[in-house]
Amino acid sequence: MKICSLYGVGYYYIPGTDTCIKIGGYVRYEAYQNEPQGSPGYASNFGAPLNNIGVFTRNSNTWAQQARFRLTGDVRSQTEYGTLRAYFAFGINFSNGTFDPNPGNVYQVAMERAFIQFAGFTIGRSDTFFAFYNGAAYGLVPMFLDGGSGPAGHNVFAYTWQFGNGLSATLSAEDASGLLALRSKPVIDVDGGAGPNGNNSLYGASDAAGQRVPDLVGNLRVDQAWGSAQIMGGLHQVRGRYHAELLAANNGATLQGCTTDPVAGVAQANTTNCSYANDEWGWAVGGGLTLKMPWDAKDTLSGVIAYGKGATGFVAYGGNSSLLHKQDVATGALVDAVYGSPGRAGLNGQLELTEAWGGTVAFEHYWTPSLRTSLVFGYLDVSYNDNAKALIRSNGCTGGTGTGGVFASQAGSLNCDPDWSLWRLASRTMWNPVENLDVGVEIAYTKVNTAWAGVGDVAAVSGLARGLYNIDDQNVWSAAIRVQRSFWP
Repeated sequence: MKICSLYGVGYYYIPGTDTCIKIGGYVRYEAYQNEPQGSPGYASNFGAPLNNIGVFTRNSNTWAQQARFRLTGDVRSQTEYGTLRAYFAFGINFSNGTFDPNPGNVYQVAMERAFIQFAGFTIGRSDTFFAFYNGAAYGLVPMFLDGGSGPAGHNVFAYTWQFGNGLSATLSAEDASGLLALRSKPVIDVDGGAGPNGNNSLYGASDAAGQRVPDLVGNLRVDQAWGSAQIMGGLHQVRGRYHAELLAANNGATLQGCTTDPVAGVAQANTTNCSYANDEWGWAVGGGLTLKMPWDAKDTLSGVIAYGKGATGFVAYGGNSSLLHKQDVATGALVDAVYGSPGRAGLNGQLELTEAWGGTVAFEHYWTPSLRTSLVFGYLDVSYNDNAKALIRSNGCTGGTGTGGVFASQAGSLNCDPDWSLWRLASRTMWNPVENLDVGVEIAYTKVNTAWAGVGDVAAVSGLARGLYNIDDQNVWSAAIRVQRSFWP
């Protein structure tokens, strides 16, 4: 094959064409101790929720191993409108069930990237254009405490304007929901026990209505010799399913929301016989900065911070809910909104949007050309407004009737407050004994600060028996190791 020098090292002409292609990829082995269940096998590829952090029962894994293979392809050709590019990255993971004790879930096919770029457009599965910070560059197990999808990828239809001198702006229409569009967080109906999802838990299935419009994302970015910076914003439509009427009085007020079906003669909850909350627009803003150190451009300081209301996934792409327990339990839920049937807590049945803020900052230093260490700090803070808290309290302080939820206050001892926060400090050291071979280790400390304080009736999860548990802040130490062989022409 003939070498193609137009786009850099590693490209070859496809025989008989003027199109150039570069093939790459890697083979990776990783092992984990006390890492969040989901991170190695699922979250690190698809942005999964941070479920069941530090579960210490005989039914959960605290040691895990994974093998991973990736293949990438970069195909380019010149046209009168500039470069036409197509890029893909896909592969296979095989783990020993770190994220789920069910052995049937250990094998995964991952499509991380599949996009076309042409005349300023980026179309397909790329990263969200709200993203800035690159967690994979600084850690082995990114916690997604930023607005980026990381290797998970996100479906986009975007246009980028290049203004020169490294200044650009992008407007993007992006997936708002779907199996792997995990930026869309649950919308919880506290009266949803009779509904199609059969759960009124903050940790249960979402009562979000179907997607009608995409998320709208925009950014303004500058790339210079000193580093890069970006400001970004996003809009996310929040929609709930139909109300679920409860046919009993609550605090002296009968809940409304559904009419009586003329055939069956009863109200049919969560159907078109019922009213629904008005759609709301969630929004998020953020900023990021990467600086190259003056003593060595390879040493970098990078970080991002964001705030979202009704768009919490722009702050923490993968952080849906978390639970950490030893003898005690800490738990929190990340949802976009809470609502209930009209009359619940004296309210009108409208959506109450959740707020979140947080981000990540990291520093990496090269001790030698083949040895480097990074330090990463991530933080997430989640808060519910007074109306959302009133809805939860009026429903018996139901933190959740599902996995990991707090059922109810015990003799008034439970602080009925779903606000929570999470922070994580991690350090990774990577050694390159030879070119394209990475050997690394990471140590991390994770702390969950929960506002469900007191004694609560906790559901069974990962072998934890249902019963009365102390709800309090919890922490866990974890570690990961990696050996990776990267390859390209």
